[in-house]
Amino acid sequence: MKFSQPSTARTINRLRVLNLLAQQGEISRADIARLLDLNKPSTSEIVEQLLAEGLVEEQGKVTTSNGRRPTALSLKSDARLVLGVDVGSRTTTFMLADMQGKILRFERLPTPLQPQPKEWGETIIRTCMKLTKFATTKIAGIAISTSGSLSSDGQSILSHEYWSWEDIPLAKAVAVHTKLPTLLVHHVQAMVEAERWFGGEQSKNFLYINWGEHIASAFYTGHSIIAERSRFGHLPIAPTGLCRCGGIGCLETVSAGWALSEKHQGLSVKQLAQGNSKEAQQSLQGACQAMGMSLIAASVVTGAQKIILGGGIANLDDRYLEMVATFYREHAHHELASIPICRSALKDQSSVLGSIAVALDRWVFQRRMLETMQDLDSKKPLLETE
Repeated sequence: MKFSQPSTARTINRLRVLNLLAQQGEISRADIARLLDLNKPSTSEIVEQLLAEGLVEEQGKVTTSNGRRPTALSLKSDARLVLGVDVGSRTTTFMLADMQGKILRFERLPTPLQPQPKEWGETIIRTCMKLTKFATTKIAGIAISTSGSLSSDGQSILSHEYWSWEDIPLAKAVAVHTKLPTLLVHHVQAMVEAERWFGGEQSKNFLYINWGEHIASAFYTGHSIIAERSRFGHLPIAPTGLCRCGGIGCLETVSAGWALSEKHQGLSVKQLAQGNSKEAQQSLQGACQAMGMSLIAASVVTGAQKIILGGGIANLDDRYLEMVATFYREHAHHELASIPICRSALKDQSSVLGSIAVALDRWVFQRRMLETMQDLDSKKPLLETE
């Protein structure tokens, strides 16, 4: 039986217990059985297995209303580690984290403007291998987030959105050198995972926009995240303006960080927002209005019940977020005008934590698989068989 492909009820219930411990903190065996609707023998067997694996530890006695003093259990956060890599257009970030997402080691390198796949791939491999040396316990796996079309097995970049990379087996190469299972994931999908793992997002239907140097989106509905084929940043919203994609009048030509910087002598968007230039403020206002217009179009098509803005520009002063929301409310169809538009709860940490969330889900908790198979709060556990 492969742990990464659970096929029995016992394996599924083991994962349910592990996830409950991660979400609840200290909890007794009796409470685990009650909350997951498991029988006591099965609960005890699963807990003993997790204790033997070193994933769980006993914390001493707790007092209950009936006077009993059961032993509390908790997740041993450092029993497994994961390595996350975010390959961005400006920086590439490497993080070693524990099972609660606590960053134990962090490194950031400037990404070349047009990195060569061989040279930059070797840099990524060397830095991953460097971080593995700081691990004091087992590393469960690596997740690498980037922008592009990825192979179905998550091992290769078929084409990159911003660079001339084609058929680059990056995850496979990293796995060969680190001897760790490695997976590629689209960067906005990873940001959505981070919002759900670490940002406390509970909505079952929302549109996520990464608004920074470039603009990209992901639509989350139920247990599905649609990101890789989205071209939200290339919605046509203006009659002029050459986009880096080769198109004319894309949203990015008005609202993306690269376009705003080019219009204002290479200043960053943060510098433009903090300055007193009338022309810069007009550009930022135009960027916010164009974003609002594009969000209206996306809402009409997707039926999203919530819109979350992440990325560097989304984290500017509140007045810019209000410009977007005001334009949206004033121009959207009356049935869509009340849809909430909010900033990511993780603020500028969403891209950093994205690959960590994916790694934890894939290599440790498999939470998305559990959510697909059964709702942890309402459905009965599958009958166990030998």
